[in-house]
Amino acid sequence: MSFSEFDVTRRTRKGNFLNQIDYLIDCTPIEKAIAEHYSPTFDAAGRPAYSGLLLFKMLLTGIWHGGLSDESVEDMANANLHVMRFLGLSLEDDVPDHWYCLVSGHD
Repeated sequence: MSFSEFDVTRRTRKGNFLNQIDYLIDCTPIEKAIAEHYSPTFDAAGRPAYSGLLLFKMLLTGIWHGGLSDESVEDMANANLHVMRFLGLSLEDDVPDHWYCLVSGHD
């Protein structure tokens, strides 16, 4: 565990909704189901593709927070430690930007 990961863990509330979802739901079957339909290794621009589970969790985050736009979900993932942890990202990871679906051809 990196120092930044330790700080993120220390600074996030254990009872947060997204932490509870992560604790209660095993995402392995969801990830396998997504991989049957979405498993690119690179996007259209040649960059490594983001995981289907990450994109699915970003979609859920937007829905659970009142139907946020892709741009707002991106902002939340960059600024909110609970959202970042739910998405499985560390402070060092890139967050898919709101243009990702358009550029990579995913709708």
